[in-house]
Amino acid sequence: MELRHLRYFCAVAEEMHVTRAAERLRVAQPALTQQIKALEAELKTPLLRRVGRGIELTEAGAAFWREAQGILDRVRAAALLAKGTARGFAGNLAIGLTETATFAPPVAKLVKHARELWPGVELSLSQGRTSRLIAALLERRTDVAFVRSPAPAIDALQCRLFLTEGLVVVLPNTHPLAANESVDVSALDGEPLILPHGRSDGEATELRTRIFAAFTRLGHNLRIVQETPEYIMAINLVAAGLGISLVPAVLAGLRNDAVLYKPFQSTPPFRTDIVMVTRAGDPSPIIANFLALAIQDAPHELAIDGDVPQATEGHAETTSGAPGTASDVARVSVSNPAAMRRRKGSSPTKSPAVPPTAETASVVSIAQRIPVGVG
Repeated sequence: MELRHLRYFCAVAEEMHVTRAAERLRVAQPALTQQIKALEAELKTPLLRRVGRGIELTEAGAAFWREAQGILDRVRAAALLAKGTARGFAGNLAIGLTETATFAPPVAKLVKHARELWPGVELSLSQGRTSRLIAALLERRTDVAFVRSPAPAIDALQCRLFLTEGLVVVLPNTHPLAANESVDVSALDGEPLILPHGRSDGEATELRTRIFAAFTRLGHNLRIVQETPEYIMAINLVAAGLGISLVPAVLAGLRNDAVLYKPFQSTPPFRTDIVMVTRAGDPSPIIANFLALAIQDAPHELAIDGDVPQATEGHAETTSGAPGTASDVARVSVSNPAAMRRRKGSSPTKSPAVPPTAETASVVSIAQRIPVGVG
């Protein structure tokens, strides 16, 4: 029995007329009749019987028709799924994020955009520390990871810069510095600081090291009164009045009932990156489409312009120009990507736009591998 036998029989059952079914199938009527008889011989039961000058289904024929229709429907669905998967429009995509990447509006916007473009792709999101996400990538349990710099120096992985942002100072809303538009590094000399303790597998490690170095270089006293495992806990302790903290700008907006966020000023300015990591040379068209979309949507740099709006100040301005929610961090703007790359020591290259359409078959690589230690 072949699929054509099922198609021939279903056509006859739908038309209830062999001649019309033959015309519809574009086969000769004798050949169609012969195929139906061969099918009945294989099943060892009649599927059709003559009634006057017409035909009708036997009970066995009616039961066979229902199942044959289901089989043909599943075959068509399987063909569509295979074609969609080959083009990256169906399947599964596992995305891993570190703590702060989950709060980055551009990351959420990218995921939302991908879901809208490819409803047949099931997106699975998880949160974890950088080391766990990298292990999941290497073990093929995760397809794309958004982590803080420095980028992992592993040949089997490919890293692309997604966004760069500054730091904000988190202050209790009753703190004397709360009246300032921004807070200079010198103003933090001797202030009680709450910082993540920077585990070897955490995203705070590199940033904490740079903060230590900056204070030491400027001769300021870094007074740490509390260490936390994560940034969010540091913000909650600031809200409790135990001190102040420094966090990536994407976290601005949390606990606005008790804290204020002020741009952190230093020379040179502090910047921290969110890096997108995938397996090098992965042939998955779903991953290729997602990377093309990420390259198209990547803001490259988020900069805090003046005061960080608080929750009571209404909507935030996002990189797309559309109103966001108050928890979206604040006011963000897109800096010149070429200038940003020059600042980071890379040669300026123009990034071609890759529309995530049905014709997108592969990702266009436009970002050079990020060196270890970029922050």
